[in-house]
Amino acid sequence: MRIYPEQLLQHLKPQLPNCCLIFGDEALLSLEALEQIQQVGKSQGYLEKFSFSLEGKFASDLIFSEFNSRSLFSEKKIIELTFSKTSKENTAFIREITPLLNPDILLVLQGPKLNSQQMGSVWFKTLEQQGIFVSTNSPPAHRFPQWIFQRLKSLQLHASKEVVDYLCVHFEGNLLAAKQEFEKLSLLYPKQHLTLQLVEQSITTYNHFTLFQWIDSLLAGDPTRAARILAQLKAEGSELLLLSTALSNEIQKLLKLSYQSQHTPIAQLLSLQKIWPAKQKLTSDLLLRLDSSQLEGLVIECAALEIAVKVENSDNNWLKLEAVTACFC
Repeated sequence: MRIYPEQLLQHLKPQLPNCCLIFGDEALLSLEALEQIQQVGKSQGYLEKFSFSLEGKFASDLIFSEFNSRSLFSEKKIIELTFSKTSKENTAFIREITPLLNPDILLVLQGPKLNSQQMGSVWFKTLEQQGIFVSTNSPPAHRFPQWIFQRLKSLQLHASKEVVDYLCVHFEGNLLAAKQEFEKLSLLYPKQHLTLQLVEQSITTYNHFTLFQWIDSLLAGDPTRAARILAQLKAEGSELLLLSTALSNEIQKLLKLSYQSQHTPIAQLLSLQKIWPAKQKLTSDLLLRLDSSQLEGLVIECAALEIAVKVENSDNNWLKLEAVTACFC
């Protein structure tokens, strides 16, 4: 069963599942999910915890022995296995230990964000059927206001939409900083209704964006957010050539899909491309917004921009990139 982090506690009670899978790109959400599982596990008699890494030449014999031996100090124990990337070795090992799961052992598997192919693999589907999968990816832009609202509510703080929108702008992409600043607000203004003036004078902003968030904002046709992210990336010293190349590659993929959609439904094409469901909608909406001729023009502009960047990396080229992104939106 796949759930969001905020749904985790309700799925841990009254009885823990045989295994919990924690996979995602947001460190804060992964850490909080792990802490919640450990706390509930302790309350249900899982008093011993063993942690192992599945990187490189891992201690497979030692892990096997923990699955096959009884706990010294309690009837139940938690076995945590972590890895930064999947490999033939660690996924084969996971398949081997899966049959050893029993009510006295809680297996917690933690790792990075998985793609659709990895989530469709035998080892993952088998474990997901026996337990729960907590998706700890960063909240997408459309869910971030709700994430902030729930965080403030959990701290007994109340905020208007204006305040929530302000916090979204200043903390998107940095959930750890958001958590720290919200806790500070709860100490400064306990159980209060936050006004924009209070928030502006009290918080330090820590927003952080990635290249992929910028691309998604372009696909969504949101010029304001796209310009804000691009300005932040520029201020952080992002390479102009990297950004222009990534944009060019994305437009070329879209142009190819646009050509193919003349003979095959867009939904079918996107399914065959194994694109994430959230990005499928963004891509589909963009292909309805821009036709093949417009995308061809953008490909030409991107090519000219890449040449200009390689000749001279000047501020004029940043203006050209801004112009291309404006047309994209």
